[in-house]
Amino acid sequence: MYCISVSHKKAPVDIREKFALNQEEKIEFIRRLKANPAISGCVVLCTCNRSEIYISGERDAIGELQREVADFKQLSLNEILKYLNLYSGDRAIAHLFKVCCGFDSMVLGEDEILGQVRDAYQTSLEHGGADYELNVLFQRALAAAKRIKTDTRLSSTPLSVATLVANEVFRFEKGDGGVKNVMVIGMSGKMGTTITKNILSKPGIRVTGTYRSHKPDFAMEIKNDRVRLVEYQDRYRHMGEMDIVVSATSGPHYTVTAQELGTALGEDGRRRLFMDVAVPMDMDPEIREIPGLTLYNIDYFETLSKSNTEIKLKELDRARVMMEEDLDAAVREMMFHPYIRRMGELHRVFDGKKLETILFKIRDHVSSEELKVILRTLDGLESWMREE
Repeated sequence: MYCISVSHKKAPVDIREKFALNQEEKIEFIRRLKANPAISGCVVLCTCNRSEIYISGERDAIGELQREVADFKQLSLNEILKYLNLYSGDRAIAHLFKVCCGFDSMVLGEDEILGQVRDAYQTSLEHGGADYELNVLFQRALAAAKRIKTDTRLSSTPLSVATLVANEVFRFEKGDGGVKNVMVIGMSGKMGTTITKNILSKPGIRVTGTYRSHKPDFAMEIKNDRVRLVEYQDRYRHMGEMDIVVSATSGPHYTVTAQELGTALGEDGRRRLFMDVAVPMDMDPEIREIPGLTLYNIDYFETLSKSNTEIKLKELDRARVMMEEDLDAAVREMMFHPYIRRMGELHRVFDGKKLETILFKIRDHVSSEELKVILRTLDGLESWMREE
């Protein structure tokens, strides 16, 4: 197997965009590659951080693939070579497993790539792109990634503040079990936007986002019917409805003060969660004194992230062992497969030959290191046969 890769590791986003393929282009390119006599099979994977093409074929297949990509994307071959990572043989197989298992992602262990690889493989299957070799390797890589996702906490241990905040929203239990109302102060900022997107990934949540009156165009960016916008100056008018309030601005002043919040909430004592992820702080620490209110600040999330990092590193060691086991099994299957077709031929060659004759022949034609491997295998074979 061979692979060419343009990814976040070597190419900036404007270069990655040049190599990106939409679904129709992927299908057309698969057909084009299959028409090339040097290429037996192909899978095309495109995400926001990488464009990769996996192929099987003759020794000159990798060169043919580079020319096909240059021609299809109307780029010069020299321009392509500056940004390509090339993999072949066992290195290509290992790269596929690392990508599929999330070891090659910008966020270590993220499992979104698993679905993206599965979709790329499925597209290849549907359009006759995957041959025996690619079928085996992609199926085994996907199985390895699924095992890691199921048996370790690598992908389920979040590190980013935005994800940790969203998880707190998901965990918050409303007394009546109804829809959760969340206010995001500073939703137009980078952090606020990411938090909002994460929150909206699950149903049963409505988001109220604040915006400054001098940014009226911001309202045009919101297309989700579970999101409404209110002017920043009106934020306290809506806080009584909220179960959760998140503040993520870059301003120098408090967005929530104890006095004004106390007036806005009254004395209903409802259970509420306030999360301040700004530096410097957005929320007056004294709001903790309001009955029913819990306040988490950035220190809480940074401590949680550090703890999760330690967990993730431990899980990474376990995940790597799992991946190496499955990778080794895949490589062994690829090595052994050609000999299945040769069984009849080998039987005729060895028919009538004594075992000692074969062993002495091996001894006289291999190196000492190779002989060690063969003899250890023979010892194992003897043990396995006795167990049957």
